[in-house]
Amino acid sequence: MKKVFVIFIGLAFILNFSDYSRENTIVVHEGESIQHAINAAMPGDKIIIEGTFHESVVVNKSVIIEGRNAVVYGTNGSVFNISASATLKNLSIIHSDASHAVVYAEGNAVIERCNISHGRYGIVAKNGIMVYACNVSKAGGGVVIKNDSVISSCSFYKCGIAIQCYGDNNQIFGDNAYYCGVALYMENASHNIIEECHFYKNNNNECGIFMLSSHYNEIRKCDVSYVSFGIRMMKCNGNVVEQTKLHDMRYGIEYEDCNDCYVYHSSIYGNRFGIEANRCKGMRFNYNDLENKMYNLHAKFSYCDARHNYWGSIFPSKIKNEGSIVLTMPWLIKPIYGIKKEENNGITKIMEEKQYIIPEHEFNKISVADFDPLVDIKVAFIVKRVRSFDMDRYSVSINIDGKENESVFENDVEPDWRVIQNVDDSKQIVEIKIKIGKEEKQIHYDLATGNWYGDDWLGDDNGYGHILFKKYEIWFDVTYNDYDGDGLTYWEEENIYHTSPYVNNSMDDVDKDGIPFWWEDKYGFNPLKPDNVSIDHDRDGLTILQEYYMASNLSDPFAKDIFLEIDYMHDYKPSQTSVELLCNAFALRNITIHVFIDDELPLKNRLYYDDLRDIYWKYFLDGNIDSIKHGVFHYEVMGKYSSLPRGGHAFVGWDNLDSFVLGGAYINKWRIGEARKVAYASLSMHELGHTLGLFEYTFPGIDNESCNAPWMRGYWIYRNYKSCLNYRYAFQLVDYSDGSHGKNDFDDWDNIDLTFFKNSYYYP
Repeated sequence: MKKVFVIFIGLAFILNFSDYSRENTIVVHEGESIQHAINAAMPGDKIIIEGTFHESVVVNKSVIIEGRNAVVYGTNGSVFNISASATLKNLSIIHSDASHAVVYAEGNAVIERCNISHGRYGIVAKNGIMVYACNVSKAGGGVVIKNDSVISSCSFYKCGIAIQCYGDNNQIFGDNAYYCGVALYMENASHNIIEECHFYKNNNNECGIFMLSSHYNEIRKCDVSYVSFGIRMMKCNGNVVEQTKLHDMRYGIEYEDCNDCYVYHSSIYGNRFGIEANRCKGMRFNYNDLENKMYNLHAKFSYCDARHNYWGSIFPSKIKNEGSIVLTMPWLIKPIYGIKKEENNGITKIMEEKQYIIPEHEFNKISVADFDPLVDIKVAFIVKRVRSFDMDRYSVSINIDGKENESVFENDVEPDWRVIQNVDDSKQIVEIKIKIGKEEKQIHYDLATGNWYGDDWLGDDNGYGHILFKKYEIWFDVTYNDYDGDGLTYWEEENIYHTSPYVNNSMDDVDKDGIPFWWEDKYGFNPLKPDNVSIDHDRDGLTILQEYYMASNLSDPFAKDIFLEIDYMHDYKPSQTSVELLCNAFALRNITIHVFIDDELPLKNRLYYDDLRDIYWKYFLDGNIDSIKHGVFHYEVMGKYSSLPRGGHAFVGWDNLDSFVLGGAYINKWRIGEARKVAYASLSMHELGHTLGLFEYTFPGIDNESCNAPWMRGYWIYRNYKSCLNYRYAFQLVDYSDGSHGKNDFDDWDNIDLTFFKNSYYYP
């Protein structure tokens, strides 16, 4: 019997060894194909990849793909599309298109210790996927999981939504999310566990954890801080929050239309509002430490069992009851855990100061018999755009060397009106007068260089070819009829660039920096020497190259520009009056805001955070992950209602806070007629201010709910803060404050950061 047993063990060993011996290790070097290696592999094989690869890979076998200093860039679709029980390890995986995930996985796959970035989604995982110790950054959605999946020990940075959870029995354990829009979004998700996660310093207008129609989930031993809503639940039943810290936010937990949800043994402190329950039943909040600023508990038309809590004092305090039943007895006379402030190890924002360089253009007197012997010189003054602050009719008069032309315009127009005048070919300076209404400005046009100076010059505060009057502004260009039509003067071509005045060089890119000859010449750059096109001279967030891209929209590399696209739902399209009011406010501060009303969006009653993110990718980026609008434009969604029951909020669609939503139905409910037009402009400017880096932690009068009504303290404390960012003046004031109104005022204008929308960090 013993002999038979030994033989059996020996056979088993041989068989196992034979199986093991069939497992191969395949090494793929840079320049070779990962896909070819997978096609040649057998189940159980290990594929080691070394170097940098540019391909999209389909994994349909149970193989292990491990990187050694490996980076994989996708070419189309998902970079890795996994449909088997495969494992990805130690890879850097970058870039998908705007419709796909960087990694798509189903079938019990494992994704371990990978760095994943730059995609519509980082990872989409369905049915039994394990994602462990990965870093996901700069994705519209970091990780999307559905059913029986595990996200463990991962970090998420600068994602629109870090983790999206759907379905049942998922586990989210030990994960970190910071500088994202929403850390965790759950919809139609039940019986999931969120444990020991740390969500902090995410967008001040969005959520740490958001649950919609999600039931019987457990949040345990988490730490959520520095965001707008720590946890926000809507239409949820039976969710439990236990042993969790929620601190230093506007709302610790907000419930809306929820039933039978519990909060046990948690510390909720340092928030404006601790727990808010609106139209809820069977809520139980017990054995918690509640020490918050305005309310510990706000119950509105709800039933709450709030016994056995510490309320920040020996008696229950800061409880607001609106038509609710709230049980508070008995209560605790000392805290259970004590309130300890903790420092987050977030990334400190470093502002890179760039020197503001204005090209030198000194006037040099030049004596020649004819400044362009190839033509009889005719100077053209081209009106590209002209607008009235009051939206009235007005006359524009252009006088070139004493000869006048006049035209009448109304409101804000782009007429491409050309006033052409024959001038003395031997006279270097041509005098041009611009008169609008009763105001007059003057410039001196140089036939030698094609530049001008006077009441407008290269590098002035409001832009070259742009003059701001008291009630009007005009954008223009000045040129003459040079023989080859390239916009370069004869004298420049002969004496500066040594190009042929018979050949059109306007679109030549001699220095190969991506910017054509004519633009570099106009703005004082050297067309023959490559410039650092990534510099942002005027600190408005646009690089030199981006300023060139927006040249047809009157962008100026030495004057501040803001570009705003507005997409809208039917019945909520902003009026031209609202747009002009917005333009007026910025123009008076020498900032040009360019507003483009674009797509009509499908009607939806309420836009939640994932809806907004999806709209961003479909209608703003137009399905193009490389859209030049990203990093140039701010984006406004004018919907019916946002995810909030009021106004709107700023949101992260991809990697930075460049977008916001307004609830048009909410505005229309409270304002009619001209007041409604003012409200649209005021609230747009309010939310735009958040994309310019202005928040409640910048100044406590911003977004302060205690400023809402005359019977509230903040209404009077911050009465001198005359800004649309102050809830007291939102709806009625289209302006930021300049800090000149006395005590408790703040200079918004001096503190806006025009680069924030492409380099967003939240909280100091």
